Order: sequence, then C-alpha cells, then structure tokens
Amino acid sequence: MTQHIPSAKDLVKEALEKIPNLDINSLHRATYRLMMEYKSKYYESKVDAFLFRPDLADLPTDIRRRLKEKMLEPVLAEGVDYSNFMEEASRRISQSFQPISGKIAELCVQRELTKIGLVEGDHFTIREGRTDITIYHTNVHSFRAKHRVEIKNVSLRERAARGLIFDGDSLFGFFNDVSEFSRANVEVIDNLCQRTDGYCYIPSSTLEMMPYKGRRFRPNTVFGRDMASFNNTGRIAT
Repeated sequence: MTQHIPSAKDLVKEALEKIPNLDINSLHRATYRLMMEYKSKYYESKVDAFLFRPDLADLPTDIRRRLKEKMLEPVLAEGVDYSNFMEEASRRISQSFQPISGKIAELCVQRELTKIGLVEGDHFTIREGRTDITIYHTNVHSFRAKHRVEIKNVSLRERAARGLIFDGDSLFGFFNDVSEFSRANVEVIDNLCQRTDGYCYIPSSTLEMMPYKGRRFRPNTVFGRDMASFNNTGRIAT
C-alpha cells in the first residue's frame, strides 16, 4: 500500500503531540523533519509496490533488495540533487510537497497567535485578500487599525520585498540562509517596514549571523507578543 502523505495541519499536530511545548522555530524544524520522513516512506512504498508486483514474483530476493537500494539512492540530474531516483522520475509528485511546506509555515505562525490568546475570526483573520494574516486592533467587528503580515518559509528571494510592498506591513519567515540578507536587501526591507511601522521577523540564529543587522529586524520568537501588543494598543511596542 502506498504511504499516505499527511496534510500540513496533520503534520503540525503530530509534531506537537510528540513535544507539546515547542517554540515556533523548533516546531517548524520538527514538522519539516516529519514531512521529509513521510516523503521518504512515500517513495519507499512506491518502490515496494513496483518490485512486489505479481509479474515480478519470481525475482530473487537479493536482486529485489539491491534494486530497491539503488532506486532509493540520491541522484544528481541536470545539476539538481534529488533524494532518490523515484523523486527525479516524478517531479510533479515531488512538487506537491512545496505547498505543504508553505502551509506548515503559516500554521506555525497561527499557533503563535493562539498561544498568546488571540482568536481567529475575532482578533485576526487568515487569507484576507492577498494577505496571509491580518491582526486587528481590537477586533474584526469594530477595528480601529489593522496590521498585515506576509509569511514566507525558508527562502527570502525577491518575493519577500514584493509582498511587503503590496500585501504586508510586517514580514515573517523561517529564513535559514544568511547570505540572502545582503546590506542592500536589509536596507530595502528596513525602508519598507519603516513606512508601515512593521518589522521583519526571522530566526535568532539567522539574525545573529547577519553582518548588517538593520533597524527593523526582530527574532521571530517575539512575534506573538508583538501582535498581542498591536491587538491591545494599535501599535507594536518597542
């Protein structure tokens, strides 16, 4: 039987069932590891389904084992690393993990808001227009101000700045490549966040390694507290 691929919501739930009090970055890492484990099991189940077909019943056990090992070895194709032959041969299936990975990031952020006491549909909304999360002061029914948050996963790229220009006041990410935070990129994000009175929330490990820190960068572990401050006062406490 082919291994089932859980949804992002189920992956986050499973990670929290194992260790309930994970901080946001630990939760993201744990959930990502789970996704990769299910991914490996998925490909293994596909290989087993192929090797144990009735028409291959006479295949010697040793040959079957060696074929399975080879089919699951990492491969390099056209300059791209793949976890195994099956992944390289089925790119479209592999690409289905990309939206799951993005959804995991969003669910981790939502958990931070609920942990701090904010309620979806009352204090914040999800996917309002083109914005990932919108925080309200003081609630969605009679708000005096709102703060839009763009959520990215582990890569900054040009999409982050574009999201701040059109759809966000703050940027949240699990960015793990400090080389993306050149002085030029940091200054662009600083200026955009300054205009909207927002911040760029990134992992402490990445922030500590940045040679140019910027003015509007904060550890993403304080995101929940900052959004609670906005919900309560209409501004992010400094």
